[in-house]
Amino acid sequence: MARILNTSFEAGCILANEFAQVRIDVDRKGNSPRLRLEDLQSGKSICLDPLILASLVWASDDSLAAHADPDIPAQALMGRKDPINES
Repeated sequence: MARILNTSFEAGCILANEFAQVRIDVDRKGNSPRLRLEDLQSGKSICLDPLILASLVWASDDSLAAHADPDIPAQALMGRKDPINES
């Protein structure tokens, strides 16, 4: 079962640069704690469990960078066909 080793992070923090602002905190509403990320511009959020977080560590830089590339449709990143450019 996942647990929080450093409780000072639970209050959350905001990471920002010239491209994005993201609030990071710990969500305890589920069966175990998860990292909650919220894009402050759109309001979209996601909760990531420790297994998903560990998989991010093993992902290649190119794979992660592709998610920030505005020229790559989201459907392509998720392995789906792009409905607009479908042949």
